[in-house]
Amino acid sequence: MIRAVLFDLGHTLMDFAPTQDALRMAYQTVRERLTTWVEDRAPPEVDELVERIAGAIDVMVGRSYEERRLEELDQIKMFDTAFRGLGYELPRELLEEVAEIDHDAVSASWKAGDDTIATLARLRADGFALGLVSNFSLLPHRLHGDLERAGIREHLGAVAFSSEVGVRKPHARIFLTALETLGIPPAEAVHVGDRLADDVYGAHALGIRTILTRQYRFEEPDRIRPDAIVSRLSEVPAVIEGWQRGYVGP
Repeated sequence: MIRAVLFDLGHTLMDFAPTQDALRMAYQTVRERLTTWVEDRAPPEVDELVERIAGAIDVMVGRSYEERRLEELDQIKMFDTAFRGLGYELPRELLEEVAEIDHDAVSASWKAGDDTIATLARLRADGFALGLVSNFSLLPHRLHGDLERAGIREHLGAVAFSSEVGVRKPHARIFLTALETLGIPPAEAVHVGDRLADDVYGAHALGIRTILTRQYRFEEPDRIRPDAIVSRLSEVPAVIEGWQRGYVGP
């Protein structure tokens, strides 16, 4: 019997991408703060700041994933590295402020669709414990606020962000962190996500059933095969209901 449903966040519960306008506005604020803190030199123009700071963060995160590193990166350390590349040695206080400004730009477009909220509400009404297992290097306290703003957090009994747990999917610890909070063993859980290597492989290694969603991203199963595939999140309750009744299908 399935008693818990875990979800990935990005490209599963919602789709998102930071807009260039939001980044430029954010880094205009960053530039103003640099002018206040470092009075003996003029900071780079906004577009260069976006490229050299936000771009450098993207490169660091991307390289980490390419190398299949499972320890999550520290957001403040990444900003420190990026600014040092521009010749700035900033105090932690300012680095934290910049990280929050950048976070607001990245998360400004995040919005959960009506079908997402309806699916979570239905699963809760059916008696399932719900949790979130998500890879994000962003500031965890701001991520929790994003879930509240999107109307998702109220449906979740457990939330495990990699920036909070310290490791990323497919590492077992991040899945187990959510399940231990819910008080449910892996054999009685299903995980829903959009990535074969992170979501499906990681969950299967613990004996968690998996559903691959293609609503926002498309991956074709090869040697890693999910227990079910859905084109929309709203199909998840029907899949689980079929399993509960003893049906085993593709």
